[in-house]
Amino acid sequence: MLAFLPMWRHLYSLLLTLLLPALIWHVVRKYRSQGQTVHLGARLGIGVPRLLKNAIWIHACSLGEAKVALRLAESIQRRNPEQTLFFTATTPAGVACLEAAGQSVAVFPWDLPWVWHAWLRQSPRALVVIETELWPNLIAGCAAQQIPVLLANGRLSDKSYRRYQRFRWLFTPMWSRLSAACMQFKDDAARARALGVSDNGVYEVGSIKLDQTVRDPDSAIVQPLIDVSDGRTTVVLMSSHAADEEALFDALTGLGAGCPALLIVPRHPHRGAEIEAACVTRNLTAARLSKGIPERPVDVLIGDVFGCMPEYLSVADCVVIGGSLSGKGGQNPVEPALLSKPLVAGPSMYNFQAISDALEASGGLKRTDANQLGAAIEWGLS
Repeated sequence: MLAFLPMWRHLYSLLLTLLLPALIWHVVRKYRSQGQTVHLGARLGIGVPRLLKNAIWIHACSLGEAKVALRLAESIQRRNPEQTLFFTATTPAGVACLEAAGQSVAVFPWDLPWVWHAWLRQSPRALVVIETELWPNLIAGCAAQQIPVLLANGRLSDKSYRRYQRFRWLFTPMWSRLSAACMQFKDDAARARALGVSDNGVYEVGSIKLDQTVRDPDSAIVQPLIDVSDGRTTVVLMSSHAADEEALFDALTGLGAGCPALLIVPRHPHRGAEIEAACVTRNLTAARLSKGIPERPVDVLIGDVFGCMPEYLSVADCVVIGGSLSGKGGQNPVEPALLSKPLVAGPSMYNFQAISDALEASGGLKRTDANQLGAAIEWGLS
């Protein structure tokens, strides 16, 4: 069996190369529609950044992983202030977060067969991958150069595990090459072992996201948000997708005259105009905060300004977790939980299963479905 493993990875590389036109079309369309820089050359591996010899390279895909990477970096540099760090991220939000923290960061390229040799010949001390961002060619290249690869804050939902198992001929050698897999919880650790990580390389260490702190909200933003609610209680839908918003609109319509004010914070801020249009079709007044806080109360505020989540959450009387009503696996509930906000989540919380289970057991989170969402919100507001 082992003799055939390189062949499968080469087949993967060939398919990935053949799919390049589709990948290029996808990212150009996606990021230009969001008003973001595409960084196409970087994604194709053109222009290799300088990693510095013996630097620890930390890769974080998007915003959530970037925040984890920064917490991890703080811990590393407390122990070794002289250690050089280098970061990569895949999404514009992840890159922006790391740049705002003053870190050296580059856009992570696609896992193409010709990319990694130039990166890895610079001899980074180790590669630390946040959560699940593992790629077969990158891991194989690190193994060839004897560069340790560590998975930090690792998580493996049942859905992800089944996907890896379905293509185990490709992914088992990748997982088996990890030097260490620091997994969040017991189930994550068991799945990592089942995928090929050696028993003595798997550690159950909890989630770094539980160590996060919440920035003090800016009162100059918070007070006008409170004023525009006109004394009504406020429900915040955080990091939402379209299906989450539709479910919430339907639920609040059923609450009648006692309907609370609503603040929707979309997962992707560029969707502000789309949400505003959806409000209009439902005869709801709406205002996008990217255009300023409205002078008069409205039914729906749209939090389409990046980086203001502490302000948004501070005015919430109840928080609905985005992604949980749209089958996306839910978003991180830790930040509103740290603020002692009552949490409501739909059935899909597999990205944060252990954390949401613990919050539910402690009485801080109520799990529901779209049909019972209105009653769950009433619980949160009571």
